[in-house]
Amino acid sequence: MTETAPARKQEQDFTKEVDELIPEVDRLIKNGNLQQGLDKLLVLEKQTRNASDLSSTTRLLLEIVTRVFESKDIEGLCLQVHQLARKHGQLRQATTTMVEKVMSFIEKVDDHQQDKIKMIESLREVTEGKIYLEVQRARLTKQLAQIRESEGATKVANELMQELQVETFGSMERREKIDFILEQMRLLRIQQDWEKLAIVSKKINNKWLTEVENEDLKLRYYRLMITYASKQSKYLDLCKYYRSIHDSKSIRSDPSKSLSALRNAVYFVILAPYDNEQSDLLHRIAKEEEELKKIEAVYDLVKCFTTPELMRWPGIQELYGPILRKSKVFGPPGIAGLEGDLEDEEVDPTSNSGETRWQELHKRVVEHNIRAVSKYYTRLTIQRLSELLDLTIPESEATLAKLVSSKTVFAKIDRPSGIVRFSSGGSTPSHTTTSGESVLNQWNDDVGKLLGLVEKTVHLIQKEFALQGIR
Repeated sequence: MTETAPARKQEQDFTKEVDELIPEVDRLIKNGNLQQGLDKLLVLEKQTRNASDLSSTTRLLLEIVTRVFESKDIEGLCLQVHQLARKHGQLRQATTTMVEKVMSFIEKVDDHQQDKIKMIESLREVTEGKIYLEVQRARLTKQLAQIRESEGATKVANELMQELQVETFGSMERREKIDFILEQMRLLRIQQDWEKLAIVSKKINNKWLTEVENEDLKLRYYRLMITYASKQSKYLDLCKYYRSIHDSKSIRSDPSKSLSALRNAVYFVILAPYDNEQSDLLHRIAKEEEELKKIEAVYDLVKCFTTPELMRWPGIQELYGPILRKSKVFGPPGIAGLEGDLEDEEVDPTSNSGETRWQELHKRVVEHNIRAVSKYYTRLTIQRLSELLDLTIPESEATLAKLVSSKTVFAKIDRPSGIVRFSSGGSTPSHTTTSGESVLNQWNDDVGKLLGLVEKTVHLIQKEFALQGIR
């Protein structure tokens, strides 16, 4: 088998011969002499190919595959495509045009699924290993994967799609490339291969998705990422994805969808563990007061988490519990949810993630309360702290220890005396800088005092030497 030859200089023009041969072939085929007509076309095709006459070679290749297809001989068509593509010195552009022509025939055999599959697999064999046919191979693979998925063989469809690395295809348009990668991600989601999905998702540059013409792709991408992040409990990422959806033009133009996306963004930002990024994101969302006020209970909930005051968990349950528990984010399995709610349940309808998130919300309320307490107290009993947090003493100690380990607050527990001491380090990571500055200033003062003592000692020694000299 020979590879298709690169472009060469044309040695002869066979346009006149091709023009004369085609009507003659028409007469032969009408009289039932298809093979005789094909033989004549193949003889001239060899001459045009050897003479590097691209235009004439292309016309003849198209004529051959069209005549065979019209005869409804799918086996013969596949054979001709294989033979023509592998002929010695075959022209690349002519081969590409022929493959695209045969691809157009695939849609015309929808009623015969096996013939369609046979044509696709034959063309995939022809395009294998040829860089100049990589786009055509990707399109054929996608078609075959769709057929396999419709047959229920999603695993086979996924394997077909994953074998291609379209991000390296220089000749493929960016939009088509993103669409293909999104299809890979969708099949991985069906297979619940979350690790591979995360890897594939990084092949998409988010800057491409910000372009107006790619907004439909952007929404598809973030919905897939929402499912992934939901399964992995990546709450801060979920907030970012919903904010990106909320900021989309088509979503902004629909008030119900816009508010739903914002509501979910709020839910997940308050579920995310506290750090500088989470705090900054929460305060930025809090600035969208006009929209937040339109969503029941959400505006007040945001204010609770942005104000350094105690939130009693029983009060939160009573005020916001009935509303929050109606959503799929915090609701029990099988709940209908709210309009524009989470869609991850379609993957695992038995998931108990809503109950898990409700418990996470309780933890975030407790952590917020500890940060608030650290702002107003330098020391208090562990018993009193437990009362303020609505927790048992062991639960309070465990939660406080976790926040100290993450350097969210600075505290020490004196278990024998039952006293908790909050240091001047502060209750947020930003206060760590202030603490560092105070330590540095104290060290500077101590060094100054030490040098002063050294200088005084030197003077005393010199004075003693002087007195000894006088004596």
